[in-house]
Amino acid sequence: MIWRVAILAIFLTLQSFDCAFALDPRRAIHQFHHTAWSTEEGAPADIWAIAQTPDGFLWLGANNGLYRFDGVRFERVAEHLLPSPSIRALAATPSGGLWIGYERPIGVTSLLENGVVSNFPVDAPSSTSIHNIQLARDGAAWAATPDFVLRFDGRRWRAIESDWGTSLGEANGGVWAFGIARDGVVWSRNRNGLFFLRQGERRFSRAEGYVGGVASFTLAADGRLWTTDSHSGHLYALPDLNDVSGRAPPQPLNGLRITDTVQRGTILLDRDQTLWFTSASGGGLSRVRAGDGSRQDQFGRRDGLSSNVVHTLFEDREGNIWVGTNLGLDRFRVANVTTETRLPAGFRARFVELHNGAIFAYTGWSNTATRAVDGTESLYRILPNQEPQLLVRNVGRLRRMVENRETGDLWLLTRYGLQRLSGSRLEQPITLPQGVPSEALYSAAVDGDGAFWISAFRHGVFRQVRDGWRRVELPQSGSTAVLTADESGRMWIRFAGGALFRAAGDVVVDFSSSVPPIADLTFMRSDERGLWAGGEAGLARFDGERFYALTMAQVPELSVVTGLARSPQGSTWVFTQGAILRFDTETLEAALSREGAEPPPYDVIGPRDGLPGAPYGGVYGSTVATAADGRVWFTTGQGLVWIDPNNVQRNTLAPPVVIRSLSVNGVIYDNPRELRLAPGSANLQIDYTALSLVIPERNRFRYRLEGVDEAWVDAGDRRQAFYTQLGPGTYRFRVAASNNDGVWNEEGAALTFIIPPTFFQSIWFAALCVIASLVGLWLLYSMRLRQVSGRMRERLEERVAERERIARELHDTLLQGFHGLMLKFQLVADQIPPSQPARKLMDAALERADEVLVEGRDRVRNLRPPPPDVDLVRSIIVAVGAEIQEPNAAIIAATHGKARALHPIVFSELSSIGREAMLNALRHADADTIEIIVTYGRRELSLVIRDDGVGIDRAIYEAGGREGHYGLTGMRERAEKIRGEFTLTSIAGEGANVRVVVPGYVAYSTSQRLLGALQDPSDD
Repeated sequence: MIWRVAILAIFLTLQSFDCAFALDPRRAIHQFHHTAWSTEEGAPADIWAIAQTPDGFLWLGANNGLYRFDGVRFERVAEHLLPSPSIRALAATPSGGLWIGYERPIGVTSLLENGVVSNFPVDAPSSTSIHNIQLARDGAAWAATPDFVLRFDGRRWRAIESDWGTSLGEANGGVWAFGIARDGVVWSRNRNGLFFLRQGERRFSRAEGYVGGVASFTLAADGRLWTTDSHSGHLYALPDLNDVSGRAPPQPLNGLRITDTVQRGTILLDRDQTLWFTSASGGGLSRVRAGDGSRQDQFGRRDGLSSNVVHTLFEDREGNIWVGTNLGLDRFRVANVTTETRLPAGFRARFVELHNGAIFAYTGWSNTATRAVDGTESLYRILPNQEPQLLVRNVGRLRRMVENRETGDLWLLTRYGLQRLSGSRLEQPITLPQGVPSEALYSAAVDGDGAFWISAFRHGVFRQVRDGWRRVELPQSGSTAVLTADESGRMWIRFAGGALFRAAGDVVVDFSSSVPPIADLTFMRSDERGLWAGGEAGLARFDGERFYALTMAQVPELSVVTGLARSPQGSTWVFTQGAILRFDTETLEAALSREGAEPPPYDVIGPRDGLPGAPYGGVYGSTVATAADGRVWFTTGQGLVWIDPNNVQRNTLAPPVVIRSLSVNGVIYDNPRELRLAPGSANLQIDYTALSLVIPERNRFRYRLEGVDEAWVDAGDRRQAFYTQLGPGTYRFRVAASNNDGVWNEEGAALTFIIPPTFFQSIWFAALCVIASLVGLWLLYSMRLRQVSGRMRERLEERVAERERIARELHDTLLQGFHGLMLKFQLVADQIPPSQPARKLMDAALERADEVLVEGRDRVRNLRPPPPDVDLVRSIIVAVGAEIQEPNAAIIAATHGKARALHPIVFSELSSIGREAMLNALRHADADTIEIIVTYGRRELSLVIRDDGVGIDRAIYEAGGREGHYGLTGMRERAEKIRGEFTLTSIAGEGANVRVVVPGYVAYSTSQRLLGALQDPSDD
């Protein structure tokens, strides 16, 4: 229980004190920035309750449901989960939950936590509406109905006993308002009086000496509870009671005195001890400044409030004041630009000038017939830290104010001429040049000698001399000229269109060709740091020798510069058509001191900071001036405004970041943290927001989807991220945000989601694809092998047929003819006597012919396919035996695998290779043992002839055989002919090893296994 109390105390403290900035109590209510959201902009109607949860969301309880607001979008929440849409009370819990009380007597309250709604029954004699819910510092939740104060015991709401009389609907009793003070005392009030309940007590007691009423309570920043009543007419703080003995509390502590209207409405004491209050009769919003009960401001429908019927007031963690009305929602927040409200209505400041530490402002031109009535065309003076004072009424179309530094006098250029200001009156105009009417005067300035210079419409430029005026002769001129004196007393003369001259006495220098590239000049002023020139497209500085410029290409906001001023804090303020720009003075001067300098950083102050409009009247004088009290003043078409550089508010609170939803395939997941999406979820949208409510339009975002985005994506003010064609996997989406003043929440928010693979994206499908691909490749490979082996078999068959034909031809022609010749020669030999030498020669020749005939017959027989039952090993041994009847080495034969019929060509070539290898071993190896091994494999057929003899000389081995001998070469060629691989290995003294490997699809006459790939280059 202790830790819950500690968390709640911290939460309430943060709710009260952790603010970016508070509303300045010295300002009037109209000087704050006000924004209204009507039902047309999505705001609900009849907002009765406002609360803010720790995540920063603003929650609105209305007659038609529960809404949450991030400063940009209204979102209806739990529409189908709540027992009733009519909400009257809200209270945020430290854990992020939200208590909800209903207008209708349904007998329950609801607690919304993590998107889940839990309903808790109300145990009271009558089931009535809940019009208030509050949390005490000890963690207890309290609520009020029109008849009772209720306490939540963890399972249900129970009524606290009291003696305050009958219900609200019947008489003066019941519960009009209740509140919980910092000491844990619960207070309640009605028209009969005030009642309190100390911690540990079970019944309310009447507070003696207090007058009843219907005004509400308000909790101050220090935790004290405040209220008021019509009897005292004061706002007072209720005392701490736990340290007071007895039941009677001390007398009230008087504070701000207020009017009777507050007695029937809602009150709010903000953190600056300024009272905001409403009237139950529809009187809009009122505000009483701290310490000064007489200064009461009103703000109603005519001022922009969404409605005069105000239901509730709320101050958020950043100091914004929220107002719920019957027609929408309103917000009041601090504005760094303050509109001066103590000037006549409709005041349009034409220009401001600084003189002797005071600001002089001119109200602008008006209809001549009405200026005496409406106070326009008047001159005001604003002394340091004081209100504007009317100095001269009906000045008469003031065009320029000129300060004579020699005398310290202030001169006004009006429709009546050039007049000196003496106190609060204008003296008679001085004499003008001959033929120049006062209405034609356009500009004036004082040079270094204290002489006046004037320009007149279509009359030219004149310089004051001892005996009157002298026309200044210029190389070119226009209809009007604007005059500016620099710090050296020289006069700068500019015309529309770009003509620019500098004059010192009668010497005129043409600077028209040196005008900086900032379009037409709209403003010039001189100070100790140089001559400054503003144009329609930039800002320039003359350092005594040349101009250096910043253009809109470098600073886009430098559009139509109308004024410039410095403040003692080191800032330079530039007023443009769209905004006020604040530069650091040293950085700005450095950028305007050389070519190619980087543009300086700057702050932009615009309408969202309270600037009511664009500059007004800058052509006649400066639109910016810095007063002796440090305030910087600006003239706008909507009035005179000022900025206090010493009190520029900065939001230092990093905004909470929330991921609102993830949408994919039409399904929306609200407030996601970890998700497992449907397989195949490739395209999704993620909505996020930042809960800084001061200027939410200036909140900035960056996000990153780890695994997809290589770097952070700068989203600007966009609050959505889109991703397409995401594959299966685990993803982590991170988003960070900054508030309106650029303070970042780097931790931000994160969302992890998993996209499971579809069947077609799964590893099983990939495996099936791999298997199918392998099978397909195997089939293609098999087809190719079948094709190659078929072509090989065709060629071998052709060769076998050709050999058989040759064998027949040899047998039928050559051998038969040769045999016939032998018979004839035998007859001839028989006729030769045996004693004759010729007979012996003839018999020897006939014997040799018999041998040749036998050998020829063997050769012809070898051309024919062997019988199918002939074994390769036996064929080799028989062939060797025909050559060597008594071998000098033991012959060991072995066969591995199931013997298969070989293709005749393969059989013949392998027999010849085996015969040649064995004959070489028997004749040259001096081996004791010769092995012949034939292996019938599924993929290949191998023949190995191995001996243990002396081996082959390395030189012979490397040369591939003896010179003039072709045994090794012949074996290799025969192996290649049947696409076999011939290998010969030999180590001196350890024998030799001949190995021939033939692919099975070539060797076997009918192959069932096509696992090799061979292709003769001549096959194509």
